[in-house]
Amino acid sequence: MPPLSKEELWSSGKDETVEVNQRALIDKILARYSGEHTIFRELLQNADDAGAEHVQVKFYSQAGLEALEKGEGPSKLPDVKKDMIHRYVVTNDGIPFRQQDWQRLKKIAEGNPDEEKIGAFGVGFYSLWSVCDDPFVESGDKWMGFYWKDGKDQLLARSGDLPPSASSSTLEPSLTGNPWTSFTMGLREPSLLEGPLDLARFFITSITFMRTVKKIDMLVDGVRVLEVGKHIKGKNKVVKKGLKTSSTNGMMTVMGVDATGMVITAKVMHWLSATGFTPPPIPQAIAQLAKPAKGFASMLASSFFGRNSPAPTPAAPPPPVPPPEDPLEITILHRDIQIYQADIKVSVSPAFGRELERATKKPPPTRMPASVVFSRGEADEEAKTEDGKPAAKDIGGVFGGLCPPLDSEKSAKVFIGQATSQTTGIGGHLAARFIPTVERESIDLVDRHVSYWNKELLWVGGHLSRMIYELEMQELRQQWIHTTVEDKVTRDKLLKRGLHALRFFTFKPTTPSNIVGQEMESAFYGCASDNKTLPIISVAGILPISEVRMPSADLQKFLPDLPVITPSAIEEAPKSIARLRERSLLRDVTFDDVVKQLNDRPLKETEMIDCLTWWQGIASMDGVNPSIRSQLLDAAILIQENGKVLPLSTVQTFVKPHSAIIPTDMPLPAHTLPYIITKDLKANSIYNIFGWTELSVLQYITFLVNPPMSNDTQASPDTDIRVSADFSEKVLGLLGRAWTNLAANQQTAIALELKDIQCIPTKAGFKRPGEAYFEKNLLFDDLPTIALPKGTAIKGGMEKMLLAIGVRKTVDLQLVFSRLVGGGSWTCQDLMKYLVSVKDSLSDEELKRLRQTAAFPLEVEALEDGSKKPTIRQKPHQFYEPVEAMRNLGLPLLDWGEGKWRSNSEEAKMLFNLGLRRFPPIDVLLGIAAGRAPANDKALQYLLANTHKHYPMFRSDAFSEVAFIPAITYVGDKVLAKPGKVFTNPECSILGFSVAQPIVAAPENAAKLGIQSDPPMSQLVDALKANVTRDTAKARKLFDYMSTRLGHSMPSSLDPLRSFAFIPVTSSNGDTNFYKASQVYFVSKEGREDLYKSAFTFVDFGERANIFLRYCGVKSEPSVKDIAQLLMNEPGKMLEQAGSAERYLEQLRLLAANYSMFDTFTRQAMKSASFLLASQRAPSRKSTKKMLNSLTGGSEESDYEREWVLCKASDVSVVDRVTLLQYFGQYILAAPEEHILEEFYAALGAKQLSSFVNRQYISDTPSPTPSNQTQALRRHVLERLTIFLAEARRRQSDYTPDSLSKEGNFTIQEVKDLRVRYTYKNGRSEHHHYETLYATASRGRGKAIILTISTTAQMDDYDIASALCDILLKSPKADDALLLYSILSTPLMALKKRGFNVDRILNQQKEEKLRIQAERKRDQEKASAEAQINIAATPDIGNPAGKKRLSNGSTDGQSITSSTTAVGSDKDHGALSKSGGSQGMGGFLDKFKRKSSISKSSSSSTSGSLGENIMNQLKASGGGFNNGPPPTTSMPGGFGNTPSNTGGVLGGNAPNWSTRRPTDTSNIRNTVKKAIDASRPEMGTQINDSRQAVRDVSESQDAYCDTTAQADIVLVQGAGARGGLNVWVPRDVHDQVEFLGDKIETCHRFSLQILLPICRIFNLAPSVMNVFWDHAGPLIAFNRGGTIFCNARYFQAWHDDQIKRGITNEAFISWYFSVAHELAHNLESAHNSAHEFYFSSIAEEYLVRFTGLLARPDLAQQHLLD
Repeated sequence: MPPLSKEELWSSGKDETVEVNQRALIDKILARYSGEHTIFRELLQNADDAGAEHVQVKFYSQAGLEALEKGEGPSKLPDVKKDMIHRYVVTNDGIPFRQQDWQRLKKIAEGNPDEEKIGAFGVGFYSLWSVCDDPFVESGDKWMGFYWKDGKDQLLARSGDLPPSASSSTLEPSLTGNPWTSFTMGLREPSLLEGPLDLARFFITSITFMRTVKKIDMLVDGVRVLEVGKHIKGKNKVVKKGLKTSSTNGMMTVMGVDATGMVITAKVMHWLSATGFTPPPIPQAIAQLAKPAKGFASMLASSFFGRNSPAPTPAAPPPPVPPPEDPLEITILHRDIQIYQADIKVSVSPAFGRELERATKKPPPTRMPASVVFSRGEADEEAKTEDGKPAAKDIGGVFGGLCPPLDSEKSAKVFIGQATSQTTGIGGHLAARFIPTVERESIDLVDRHVSYWNKELLWVGGHLSRMIYELEMQELRQQWIHTTVEDKVTRDKLLKRGLHALRFFTFKPTTPSNIVGQEMESAFYGCASDNKTLPIISVAGILPISEVRMPSADLQKFLPDLPVITPSAIEEAPKSIARLRERSLLRDVTFDDVVKQLNDRPLKETEMIDCLTWWQGIASMDGVNPSIRSQLLDAAILIQENGKVLPLSTVQTFVKPHSAIIPTDMPLPAHTLPYIITKDLKANSIYNIFGWTELSVLQYITFLVNPPMSNDTQASPDTDIRVSADFSEKVLGLLGRAWTNLAANQQTAIALELKDIQCIPTKAGFKRPGEAYFEKNLLFDDLPTIALPKGTAIKGGMEKMLLAIGVRKTVDLQLVFSRLVGGGSWTCQDLMKYLVSVKDSLSDEELKRLRQTAAFPLEVEALEDGSKKPTIRQKPHQFYEPVEAMRNLGLPLLDWGEGKWRSNSEEAKMLFNLGLRRFPPIDVLLGIAAGRAPANDKALQYLLANTHKHYPMFRSDAFSEVAFIPAITYVGDKVLAKPGKVFTNPECSILGFSVAQPIVAAPENAAKLGIQSDPPMSQLVDALKANVTRDTAKARKLFDYMSTRLGHSMPSSLDPLRSFAFIPVTSSNGDTNFYKASQVYFVSKEGREDLYKSAFTFVDFGERANIFLRYCGVKSEPSVKDIAQLLMNEPGKMLEQAGSAERYLEQLRLLAANYSMFDTFTRQAMKSASFLLASQRAPSRKSTKKMLNSLTGGSEESDYEREWVLCKASDVSVVDRVTLLQYFGQYILAAPEEHILEEFYAALGAKQLSSFVNRQYISDTPSPTPSNQTQALRRHVLERLTIFLAEARRRQSDYTPDSLSKEGNFTIQEVKDLRVRYTYKNGRSEHHHYETLYATASRGRGKAIILTISTTAQMDDYDIASALCDILLKSPKADDALLLYSILSTPLMALKKRGFNVDRILNQQKEEKLRIQAERKRDQEKASAEAQINIAATPDIGNPAGKKRLSNGSTDGQSITSSTTAVGSDKDHGALSKSGGSQGMGGFLDKFKRKSSISKSSSSSTSGSLGENIMNQLKASGGGFNNGPPPTTSMPGGFGNTPSNTGGVLGGNAPNWSTRRPTDTSNIRNTVKKAIDASRPEMGTQINDSRQAVRDVSESQDAYCDTTAQADIVLVQGAGARGGLNVWVPRDVHDQVEFLGDKIETCHRFSLQILLPICRIFNLAPSVMNVFWDHAGPLIAFNRGGTIFCNARYFQAWHDDQIKRGITNEAFISWYFSVAHELAHNLESAHNSAHEFYFSSIAEEYLVRFTGLLARPDLAQQHLLD
């Protein structure tokens, strides 16, 4: 039956009312009202929406109420600090309530749908419940009261008509003429009238933006203590061009703006003003710490103007006590404010309008106003009394809410009818039709559409703010224009107003939402088309911000007219200044500003000094840009004190400050800046910064000797260097002082400048410098000598200067030559002595003339008759000094005469300076060395002796064509050889090279002459090619020598020899031939060349020579390609030379490993060549024609042996199935069974053996009906195929587990006999072989698979796996069958541990278990009567008759009864037995014991019967075990031990107990008790090895487990306190708390909900049980000396999720048997049959109690109560 639809279910149901707790609802509404004066705010807004003009707020004390009830007049005023207020009454003269108004009053959250009204949500009226429980409303002729029914949570309203007598006749007339509407509230708890003056300020602030209300009265006990009124003073439209009128998204358009002057009047009774204002709360210290100490703008201002905070003003003395005042005295105050109201046109889309109406319950208005209150901060706007005087601070504070002082903590608010908690961020209030939150205390910026509306309105607020600011600044600018510099007071007042406007519109962070301020500020700047015109105050008045700059103290020194921000703006409006700078509207002074100011006016000297100092500081930090510097210099003009005008653009030089060479009283050039300007500048940076150079002495001298200073008719005689001797002496003194510091080029230039100027005063008048002489050391007296008027001493710098400019100290040399030398009486020695005496005064020109004058004699030999040859005079550089060494070389010498030549004399030194040579140049010397003897030997000796002294740069290769080196040729001749053609190593002569003679072959001389030891390799190679020899002995020596040169050359230098035949090889017949390096191979030390000696040429010239040949290309052995070609050409010969098949196979392996290197041609040749080695099984002692060698093939049959045969690849079969080789080995040629060779043979054309074999299955007729075993096998195979096919996805199988599970797609049929016939057919040869099988598979119809099994053959899972893989997989491999075999024969939990995904199978088993249980329950109910008959007729259990035995030994029935199993029976494989008498679970345990006692060695034969039955039984009983063959232990996973199968089926060292008589059950129970009693707590804190588990237990046996699982854990102190059991963690954990962070709760659940209840079952103390964690490993639990440790990691993986869901039975069953298993280790340490017996006995003993725990899981928590 299909489930019913929702509509059908709805039609069959019934309606029920939803109840609302109205009291709680109203409380929650009131909880959202956190602001002050909430009740009066809501009632004032209600009055304004009703069109009221007059509102009265009345407060009554108890006395006032009593007077009111008596009808008495106003009583005296109460004491505000003592008397309680009991009633509020609020009245207004608005339109009386209509019927719909009365209806809305009763409904919560039904707002006013009128879009012109502020109220929207319908919850404001319920603010009255914050002070009272029964508000009472009177309006018109009706009344309505509210009350809580029975004082509970249901609010009821009662209404009625007012009697005519109850009309408000006693009230004063209303301004509107409407009857009064009143709201009466009897206070729930009477209270003092707190902050009445604050309430008065609230009323004054509220009336400002109310549409209709013009008057508000506040009465206390009938006395009017406050009267507030407002009236309009003036109204006009204002316009400001350049502002956008549409909001950002175009929703709202400002159609116009009205500026309205409003006067607020307040009549305040002294009783009210005397109460004072409520002081603000004291801020917390943390707020003061969080407040920044100083803003950036104020820091900036301090840095510019150096102003500090003023010192605190000392406290004023207390004022005198005023006289008592009348509390009823009234003070009348008034305050003027300016309100700017925008008329907004609203344009919204219909969709947006619907969304807005959904949120506000009213359609959006099409036109609406928005207003901003503005105060100019003038004294006229302050609160004043009736006579115009400023009001007292306490009374005037009532106006504090109109325009909060800019420095106060109070902030301007957003008004939505009434003030909200939202601040505007500016100095004035903003009133507009914002959509508020429900409590109307802030703007709703959460709802998407409402937020969109509110942000558009905030844009209007920003627009209004910008317009007000622009209009205010525009007015101030107009007033500034009409003032002059003398009107300082007026201008200061205007700047003060401008500063107020700037501060007024400084956007501060807003609360509670900062978005409000951000949106308004964004609109303030975004609504203007050009923000660069934003007006701002500056020292030059109100200017556009683009013309105003930030002040700079340095610039104002010389640019006083630069318009900058006033200092007061920086100090008092730092946030505004900072924000303008952030928006890049207010900038620092730029360079262009400076240039503009400099162009406007010239600078005085002091201003120019400040300007240049400023620019020097700027340029030194930022670098100098020449173009920018040019702009500055072009603009700056200096007016000097003498009236001269000097544009800086004409300045080129300056006088260096502080260290001027030129005196300040000397005349200066016109292009030089005066010293007074530059004296304070940094001299070392003037050039880099200004481009001016220091006025050099050369420039100054040039200025003095040229017109107009000299040689001009207009020149002044006093400053003319040609006329005034005094001035000339002054200039020469200047030059003398500066001369030593001048550069050489300047000295030279000055000398040239003065060379032709008659500026030297002498005895003979003014002379040129070259015409004047010093007074000393002169040979003649008639020369013009210097005569200075003031007698300045000529020494030091002055002397050097005069010498430099040409004044002479000595007589001209020409005169000396003509007078002294011309007479012929002087020798060379006489001449040099005179020259040495005047050398210091000789000029360079004179020395040059001496070098070019042929005045020095040449030494010549005397004639045979003793007379001298005529004297030959030459220049000094044409001679060598007259010493013996030069004379031996035959060089021209200076004729020194009779005197002895001394090289260190002054005369010799001067001659050397004039050019006399001391040693010959290297080319001259080598020319002599290459000449005739004996001079050549002397020249060579001179060269070797003076190489380092005179020829350190000598390189012989520079004279490669000069033969000057003594050498011996290879035939023994002595010659002079050229550099590079002679060497020092005698061995190189074997190749025909010359060897240096011993005199130069010494290492020191060879190094000086650059002689190498051996020729370079390129020459050696050429020589070797030219001198090949057939003499192998000589060749060996030659190769030996060549090997010594390998390390001194590049390998590429031997390339010419690689293709040249130079290696002599003598054949067996005695002929010697030359071979290339690539044609020969080296002889191997191992003798491996024997295999190829007939095919290849091998050489051996010795170890050293072979090294050289290897570099030339000789290989150690033939290449792979060479070997392949050889084997293909002569396979038989090579096999014979190999001597064995194995050695031949080594060559084939070499070819196989390098098969990819062969080209296509070689591969094709391999395929057709009979060079491959294959084996064939042949009868012993027989051979064939092809048999070449016989080796044992490893066959198990002694009648056959393996023969190796050479054949082609196409004749060889690759053995892919070894069984086929066993069947047909004698008929095939098998490839060697090596992977590399098999691939090699296959690549050459060999086929797989299986391709020649055909299989045919032979069986009898299948059984028509499948047996139970067949069905179980089918389920088992399908179950495991799920795992196999998941693992085999990559094998591209066409089958899925789901498709195979469908009926008919996978079937198993049974046959009696099953055989397979293998047919081998290769060509005409055909052979057969038969085998018996257990299973085979075939395809049925479509893709169906039929698995056929034999009932007579022994079960073999591998047969099943192999048969299925052939069909399931497209390309099955041998390891596929092995994988499937492993999956078929391995338990599920073991597979899970190995990483297989068995969860799907486990889930299917759970579903199958539930189905079987349901069917079993139905069958049990149906066959209950028949079951009783069967029980009565059951035969003797020792010999059950007529019952077919199941594979596990139980009868084929549903009930399980107890039975006694025979000990030693073959069926149970010698299992231990004991008697049992319990019903139900006892029989189950008998089966469990029998299964547990079966050893691992017998598991293969019982896997089909006992292997799965015990797990299925546990499943059927509600256990947590899984199907599948059993693991090696009795539990899933592994315990601390593994089975030991060293001694048959029972284990290695099991006790030899007698099994003739069954053990009495009492003895068994005693033994079980021993196991329980042997348990003990663990006293240690760390465990190094869990294998210590049973060694310390006295009750344990002597046999121990052979375990590989270990635990290395330590106790965590205190971790188990909550769970009741100790907790252990691995030793290598550094932070135990962090390690257990996410595991401790698992430990607690494991302890409390599983292990402690199991302890109660076994009567174990909790201290015996422990919980541990490890990182990895097979340990589930272990027993250490009677203490049991359980692994929480396995609990978390298997059972923790179930425990969290309340499913406990699976965990209980699993860990119950785990603990029983470990308790059995108290009696037997090994995993043998004895341990299994004890394990089953313990489990059976406590099974009844355990089943009670499974039936009542709630009992598991009983231990917590105990």
